[in-house]
Amino acid sequence: MASPSNNLKVRVIRAEGLQHMNHFSGDHPYVACAIKRADGEVETKADTKPVTEGDTLNPTWDEMLELESWQPGETLAFTVYDKGLLGSKTEGKALLPSEFFYPNGFQGMLAIIGLPDAKLEVEIKAVGAQDEEPSLGQDPGLATDGAPEVGENVAVPQKLAVSILQAHGLKHMNNFTGDNPYVVCEVKHHDPAAETTRVETKPVAEGDTLNPFWGETHNLEPWFEGESLEFTVHDKGLVDSKTECKAVLPSEVFFPQGFSGFVAISGQPHALLHVIVRPLGPLVASGETAENPDVDASSKK
Repeated sequence: MASPSNNLKVRVIRAEGLQHMNHFSGDHPYVACAIKRADGEVETKADTKPVTEGDTLNPTWDEMLELESWQPGETLAFTVYDKGLLGSKTEGKALLPSEFFYPNGFQGMLAIIGLPDAKLEVEIKAVGAQDEEPSLGQDPGLATDGAPEVGENVAVPQKLAVSILQAHGLKHMNNFTGDNPYVVCEVKHHDPAAETTRVETKPVAEGDTLNPFWGETHNLEPWFEGESLEFTVHDKGLVDSKTECKAVLPSEVFFPQGFSGFVAISGQPHALLHVIVRPLGPLVASGETAENPDVDASSKK
């Protein structure tokens, strides 16, 4: 049975950190938003109007675009262009996989691949999939219905959905093999004797490996309230992996409301890691949570 078709409301708000590209005519940046189908084809596309006045390197559009015939699983591709007299030059791109905005919507900053410090702020909502549309401001995918009742002072194991989107501003580390960055997310358990709970992305071996895009979502369990998440960026070499940098996300930042945004990476002053963390609720007796989205399972070592 085919997935239901939806329309997307995409609000392109602003960008920051763009580069000066048109020395003759001046910069006139605009954004093209397109649906990238499962087969890689781009069919539905909508553009903002170019910004021609004010701070064109940090432009504000605040423009609502509508895309038709989107289906769950299809990625949104954003391309920032600079409109010139004879044509448009590409400034950079950003990708947002389906699981980051469906069904609960998304609002946040995306790192623009190809520009060292550039970001694009967008807001997205799918329309037509549900009788009751979720608002963009609601908590992202919290699972509380059906959770087992527990008494006070009882540590309840829970499940997290951790989405590792992309990094920005990494350093070149492997001169011989080239950079192949990947991210490990680990729960920092309070109990030192607890089994290690961690997930790992695949290495990025092609494209802009200093501003890599993973776009992966994993389930992480068990996690207990109060435990932090540690993200470590590694660079995979021929013999072993080098640790590039780390970032820590305290429990209170993502629980219970969830978190979507950039995390500063220690040791690299301008490096950022874009992650989304969604609490999915307590683990029930069967070993599953009340909500079980279609994401990769966690690994325990």
